Amino acid sequence: MEGNLKTMPLVSLLEMLHSERKSGVLKIKSTPPLSLYLQAGEVVDGGILDWRGFEAIASYDIHTSEGSFSFVPGLQSGKVIMPMPTLLGEWARINDECHRFFNLIDSPSRVFESLENRGPYEVFYGGRSVRTAAKQWGVPLVIAMERVWTGLRSGELTPVNRYVWYKLRIRHPRARRKSETDEDLIKMMDGKQNLGHLVAAGIDPDRLRRYLIKGIMSGDLVFSGRGWLLRDLLWELEHRR
Repeated sequence: MEGNLKTMPLVSLLEMLHSERKSGVLKIKSTPPLSLYLQAGEVVDGGILDWRGFEAIASYDIHTSEGSFSFVPGLQSGKVIMPMPTLLGEWARINDECHRFFNLIDSPSRVFESLENRGPYEVFYGGRSVRTAAKQWGVPLVIAMERVWTGLRSGELTPVNRYVWYKLRIRHPRARRKSETDEDLIKMMDGKQNLGHLVAAGIDPDRLRRYLIKGIMSGDLVFSGRGWLLRDLLWELEHRR
């Protein structure tokens, strides 16, 4: 089964697969892409590339009309994430919540700082990203986003002009084949220096974002963490300020 989200919205598609108790893999071809694994009409796994689980699924725009889909039948294994009606409701709620937070937070990768090494925001003393704070707090990403949003509005947190992905070291497969290309980003992405070094060397962050998005989407750049990175880079281009 194949189609387009303009003619078959994602929610309607999932409701149909649920009512017919279908098992198989639903792939949404878009930017970012989304994969959902269904068993007897319930989602048992899914996500954006290697970023898996409900948090990854819920980061995808449930109301988008951009993209095409394909469904390949086949038995799947895994525990039901949550019943389909509940999953769709929570997915839509988290989408709505995140859009509210984006007026101050361009992505969970953004680093914020607290001047106080105490109180509710001590985790941000010295600078931390929302993603890092969510892990240290042991809470879902959307809750961490809300806490940071509240801290920004109260003046207890300050945004820092860097992102957690600046720490990543990515080696482009053609980085050392200098005879094949003279492109500066490929040469610089040799795995020896992190992405923050590229920005410090004068590479425009938005140019780097677009390059990484293109490389991840094409499959030229394959590395652990590319799923959450792709999602955050797209958010940053959409909500940067």
